[in-house]
Amino acid sequence: MSDYEDDPAVFSSDTLPSDLRFMATVANGYLGTRVYGDVMHINGIYNGANGDSCRADVPSTVNARLTIPDERTFKETYTLNTRIGVFSYIIETQHFRMIQQIFAHRTQIHLMVLIITLERLTTSKEQCTVQIKSSFAPHSQNIDFVSGPDFMGAKYIYGQTLTPEVKGAARQNVHMISVPLPESLTMLPEEQRNSWVFLTAVASTAEQEIWMFPNVLVFYPELARILLKNRIQTLPAAKIIAGQQGYRGAKYPWESAVTGFEVCNEAVYGLKEIHINGDISFAFQQYFYVTQDLEFFQKDGGWYVVSNIAEFWSSRVTWNPLEECYDIKGVMPPDEYQSDVTNSAYTAVVAKYSLQFATELGSRLKVTVPSKWMKIAEKIKVPFDPLKQYHPEFDGYKSGVVVKQADVVLLGYPLMYPMSTPVRKNDLVMYEGVTAQDGPAMTWSMFAIGWLELKNVSQAQHQFSKCYSHIQEPFKVWSENPDGSGAVNFLTGMGGFMQTVLFGYTGFRIMKNYLYFDPTISDSLGELWITGINYLGNKLHFQFSTKQVTIVLIRPCGFRHSALEVVLSDSGKKFALNEGQAVTFLLEPGLIQRKCPAAASVLSNKL
Repeated sequence: MSDYEDDPAVFSSDTLPSDLRFMATVANGYLGTRVYGDVMHINGIYNGANGDSCRADVPSTVNARLTIPDERTFKETYTLNTRIGVFSYIIETQHFRMIQQIFAHRTQIHLMVLIITLERLTTSKEQCTVQIKSSFAPHSQNIDFVSGPDFMGAKYIYGQTLTPEVKGAARQNVHMISVPLPESLTMLPEEQRNSWVFLTAVASTAEQEIWMFPNVLVFYPELARILLKNRIQTLPAAKIIAGQQGYRGAKYPWESAVTGFEVCNEAVYGLKEIHINGDISFAFQQYFYVTQDLEFFQKDGGWYVVSNIAEFWSSRVTWNPLEECYDIKGVMPPDEYQSDVTNSAYTAVVAKYSLQFATELGSRLKVTVPSKWMKIAEKIKVPFDPLKQYHPEFDGYKSGVVVKQADVVLLGYPLMYPMSTPVRKNDLVMYEGVTAQDGPAMTWSMFAIGWLELKNVSQAQHQFSKCYSHIQEPFKVWSENPDGSGAVNFLTGMGGFMQTVLFGYTGFRIMKNYLYFDPTISDSLGELWITGINYLGNKLHFQFSTKQVTIVLIRPCGFRHSALEVVLSDSGKKFALNEGQAVTFLLEPGLIQRKCPAAASVLSNKL
């Protein structure tokens, strides 16, 4: 264990949490389980119709509790290693060490693995026996399992989900082969070490944008592409939803499962919280700006998502002749304390962006798009108070009304909606004072990023520190609310937290033709290293300190047209990025772009 004592990605405890909702989770994106829980879950496997749809429970084969009988003195350690995705339970007695490891395989994603190891610590020749208590039963409340023929000593069960998500759809199939656990394992006197591996293979025949997507995109654009493909696959359902609600184009559900239809059990969210459509289009836009992957939109269907979302917004707006603008009526903003407002500022901006990006992309693809898209985008109303110089959350919003979570502050980041520095500050101050202190976990990250943008380090740190109350010990499991209530393994909270580091302290911003940076490194932080940023197929390493910036091109794209250079905003200096050669300069904002003689003109672009 000493190898991991100083590793910030490893969490150890000699006890388990009293609330088992905060037990460690091991997963690989396809298959996962809460350690010592009775069920596993498979990506895309749901049971139940419409609002009753839920992730189907698959019985867990790795929920095994181990003991060494007749040992009165022993030490127990529970460890979650998030770097490699392994949970370990270790018992140490005077003569023996027992190690139990549970993990979802990282490359063979259909495998859940349990390894039990016995090690002799002394020269004692005693035999050691481990007792195994398993709660596995080949049954599920969501899947009709039956037994199949044994396979090389492994047990095989298979079945279908009980209820399809929509009427007439096929039930989903699940197959599981597992090596059964014995009641005990024994290490013989002549053995010094022995390990037993128990595998479970699970397969099926079936198959979040603002908070998690940016983190994935800048490190692993190929994975971001896969996430977006899900929206392409569920586009037919989104088009049906739009038609059912009386609009053109595509309307994506607030909550969906495998079919792409709405499964949220409270209708108001699916009907009113329509900014999800703009969030999806914005994710496609960011992907394009980071990768310039035009083929994804030409051949893989990306264009149809972007264009159908634009067409939805063009049919969803209402012309307001008195103010000569387009209104978006009857919506729930990100602030879910409000359910039926006109001109939610956030919704208006993502709608505007959706129409603008569709027009821009259509031009790149040489596709003729309706001219009304840009006309509507230019006239969509984004509420603004010229007297108080801030953005009201919606038409009629009264200063001081309590807000559930980050809403208007999202205009500054991640949306980068144009506004002056005083307005950005006013938005932060106005909403910081009225946002519910016990609200969802991702909120304070967005305030922290805003204050870092304005170089107010102390205020940023004050807001960022609030995030830690959502991290539950001992395995750093995120809860939706600071008191531990609400959803657990709260992904949006984790995503916001990561973005504070990745986009807050670095000042990274994904722009149309470049990657911008404007670091804010406090004395208490000292240095920040970010390795593996991917831009136009090039992999980069950044090292930020209080005085200077170092950038290294770790792996070039390989295409001449994607060669990169650094251009500094204040001094105008340029540096070519060559593989393995560090570029170091004094701390100032700048950008990374394709190497071209016209770099200076880019500097005039305003964020």
